[in-house]
Amino acid sequence: MAVSSTQGFPKFGDGDVLLIVSTTQYYKLHSQVLSTHSQWFADQIAARPPPRLNAQARRENAASYRFELQNIPGEEGPGRFIRIDVNESGRSARSSLPLVPNFENGKVESMTNQSWDWLFGVFYNREPRFDDGSLASVLTCVMALIEVAESVSAIDHVRDIVDLALMRQDQVLWTSIMGNPVVWIELGRRVRSPSIYREAAVHLVGQWGVIAEEDKDRIGGDIRAVLDRKAEELALAKEAIEMRILGHYPQFMMRTAAEKPGRPSYSGDIYMWMSVCFFRQWFAQNVSDDRTRRAPDGGLNFYSALHEGGGAYLTHLDFKTFHQYFPMSIKACHVLEANMGVLKEDVKQFVSELMEERTHLKRSDHEITWLTCARVEKEDMPWFPAATSGSGSASGAAGHNNKRRRQDEELRQLYDVLGHENDMLAATTGGHGHGQTHTPSRKSQKTQSPRNHQRGKKRARRVLVDDVDDDDDEGYGDDDDIQGMMNDDGGAHQGFDFDGVALGVAGAAGGLGTVGGVVGGIGGLISDDVFDDGDESGMFVPEDNMDFIDEDNY
Repeated sequence: MAVSSTQGFPKFGDGDVLLIVSTTQYYKLHSQVLSTHSQWFADQIAARPPPRLNAQARRENAASYRFELQNIPGEEGPGRFIRIDVNESGRSARSSLPLVPNFENGKVESMTNQSWDWLFGVFYNREPRFDDGSLASVLTCVMALIEVAESVSAIDHVRDIVDLALMRQDQVLWTSIMGNPVVWIELGRRVRSPSIYREAAVHLVGQWGVIAEEDKDRIGGDIRAVLDRKAEELALAKEAIEMRILGHYPQFMMRTAAEKPGRPSYSGDIYMWMSVCFFRQWFAQNVSDDRTRRAPDGGLNFYSALHEGGGAYLTHLDFKTFHQYFPMSIKACHVLEANMGVLKEDVKQFVSELMEERTHLKRSDHEITWLTCARVEKEDMPWFPAATSGSGSASGAAGHNNKRRRQDEELRQLYDVLGHENDMLAATTGGHGHGQTHTPSRKSQKTQSPRNHQRGKKRARRVLVDDVDDDDDEGYGDDDDIQGMMNDDGGAHQGFDFDGVALGVAGAAGGLGTVGGVVGGIGGLISDDVFDDGDESGMFVPEDNMDFIDEDNY
């Protein structure tokens, strides 16, 4: 990029631009190089043609252009270059600074003066030597370089250098961004660093709901609009995911109308039905207690528990509480927990995207108490629309807005999927006829076994007080079955407490508390099979007759 010269940087013998920074610091550079790297210098050089130098001036390699750095009273910053006219001899009629022929022992007077040396060196492919002893010292150096580059419209040519210098700090940099993303996102925009901007934006979106308004006001309007939109998209996605989880049934529970399923068919899945009921009660209680998407951590602990599964929630202690109201045999208790484990595995897939970590720091190594799953693309960076070419900025902005609307529409379509999912599944199952073998086998086995057929009409003695003579043909009880929801004194069951569920959400209690009206919904479907041998359907059911248990033995 540099042209041939008789001397090197910073004083080229064939340089035609004299730049005076201070009484001890000056540069003799090439107008072509300055115009290429700095729009400000390009405009200044093109504004007025240089004088025609005489022979003596040409022999002395006099400069055709002269710029002197001056501090403007009342203004902060690195100062401003002022163009000084020169005559045919290459001398100026006036000068605000005396010209010194060289450096004073190679030293410069201040960080600002050092920054000009770095900037002009970058124009000639010289890499700056920053003090990289700490992130603070590197940041001081790069900020000074950014200021001088911005003053002459040369920021594009120092962006990669600044980005690389900061990236060398690695974990120290990412930790600083995590601790103060508001400041770093603005710096990322100034140097147009995708890595820094994206890292800060992901942290901000994850905790946008708890960031103080005064901190949000420190963010530029264009960036804040992006963060507002990203936070709204994340909230909408979380709501759709929660609705999807609440509407989920394991596929083997599904039936088709062609099978004409009755109570014997559905009773084979009674353990999973109980698990679904128990799970949804727990889920609804967390929603009511604002531990999900409205929690201070944005639902991180809640979604993490769902993603982890196993003993992260609805533990054995919770099942002991559950069995105080729904007692069953020891083996049936373990089978119920096993079915809950199957349901937990199904649920994991729905929160997997929320658990993605799109930051350099990982939650396993650092205390990050918010979601870091937000996607920040190029079009979310304020400088990206202005950098696009083609049909102009207006059409580029219009296309950007159209893409935003498409993204919002895609999120809202998740709700439509929930409404049509069961219909699609039923249509697919019906189209394959008897392609699923477990349900027909269940039906045929129930029909061929007189014992099973008779037991299908029985109810658990501990749940129902009415007989089954007036049940319909499909095995569903009449309204009199509501008696099974009553206490001995005629009062309704009010629910039960869970002491074993604690997600650790800041500001929320560990237990679920009292939940009303949970007993009667399951009673009408329970048969003696729950406490006896299985129906050979392949589901989780006891194989042998079991005795009832007490709380001490479970």
